[in-house]
Amino acid sequence: MGGLDLRWQPMGAPYPRSPRLEGGAEPSFLPSSSSVWTALGRCAPPSMQGNTRRTGVMTDVHRRFLQLLMTHGVLEECDVKRLQKHCYKVHDCNATVEKLEDFINTINSVLESLYIEIKKGVTEDDGRPIYALVNLATTSVSKMASDFAENELDLFRKALELIIDSDTGFASSTNILNLVDQLKGKKMRKKEAEHVLQKFVQNKWLIEKEGEFTLHGRAILEMDQYIRETYPDAVKVCNICRSLLIQGQSCETCGIRMHLPCVAKYFQSSSEPHCPHCNDYWPHEVPGQLQQTSSLLPWDSPGPADPTRPLQRCTVPFLAKAFLPQDPCSCCGEHLPQVSLSVPDSRSIRLLLRCPL
Repeated sequence: MGGLDLRWQPMGAPYPRSPRLEGGAEPSFLPSSSSVWTALGRCAPPSMQGNTRRTGVMTDVHRRFLQLLMTHGVLEECDVKRLQKHCYKVHDCNATVEKLEDFINTINSVLESLYIEIKKGVTEDDGRPIYALVNLATTSVSKMASDFAENELDLFRKALELIIDSDTGFASSTNILNLVDQLKGKKMRKKEAEHVLQKFVQNKWLIEKEGEFTLHGRAILEMDQYIRETYPDAVKVCNICRSLLIQGQSCETCGIRMHLPCVAKYFQSSSEPHCPHCNDYWPHEVPGQLQQTSSLLPWDSPGPADPTRPLQRCTVPFLAKAFLPQDPCSCCGEHLPQVSLSVPDSRSIRLLLRCPL
C-alpha cells in the first residue's frame, strides 16, 4: 500500500519539494530516519504531560491534534478550536485547554527540524481564518503528491498559470480544458481532465465557482513562495496586508490591489471610500464582514462508533507510530499496525500510513 509523504500530502493532495538551502540550491542531505523519529517521537510520559506544554515537548494531545489536522489538510479556525478541545477530552480531560496560539507553537517547535509548520491564513473571498500544515521551503508543482500522474500535475500547473495571469484570479474550465492537448506525459481526454480538476477541488487545492477555478486558501499558504519566485512579473500583492493576492479589488487610477476582507475592514467606517494609495474614489462595492460558519466533523460525534456496524475500507491517512502508537483509527475505530520509517529515494521521507481496513 502506498506511503504518505511526511511533508504533507494527505489523501493524494499536491505536495512540496525537498527543503532548499539559501540561494535555491537543492539540499545535499535530508533528515535521517533517526532524526525524524527523534523529532516526532518526543512525547512526555503521562505523569509529566501536565507540566511540559510550553517546553516544546509534544504530548498525546498535540499528537492527536496534528494527526487529525493532517487528515483534513486544512481547517477553519472555529473547527481547529473544536479539534483542540476534542484532543484534550480524549487524552487529558482534566487539564485546562491551552491557548491555541501557544498550543500550536509547541507543535511547530518540534516540526521545525522537518521544515514544516502549522500556518495560519485567511480565505480570500470572505476572510475566514484557516490553519494548514505547510512546507517552509519552496513548493514545486512537480513535487506534488505521488497519487497524481505527470499529465495531471501539468494540468494543475497550467491552471495555476491561467489563474495567476488573470485579472480576476479565476480561470474558466473551458480555458483550462483547451490546454489538454499540450500536457506532458500520457494523453488526456477532456472528460478525464474534468475529473482531475474535481480531484484538485476535493483535495482543497482549487475552488470551483460557476465553472471557474481559483486557488484554495490551502494552496496559497502552501505555494506562496513558489508563486512569487515562478511568476515574479504577474504576482499581485495586497496593499493592506502585503500578502499574496489572487482575487480581490483594484484601484482604477493607480492599480493597487486589496483582498476583499482587507477592503471590508479598511472601509468599514467610510461612507465614501477612497484608495489608500492615491486617494481617488474607490469604485467597487465594499463587501460586508462575514461570520464564520462551522461544519460537522468526525470528532463532533456524540459517542464512539457502533462496534456492530459493517467494516468498510478506510482511506484515512495517519501518522501512526510516529504520532500515536497503538492509537485507533478515528474513522473506523480499528487499531493501526506498527509501522516503520522508510526512505525510498533522495527526495522524500515516507511513512507507511494508511489504515489497513
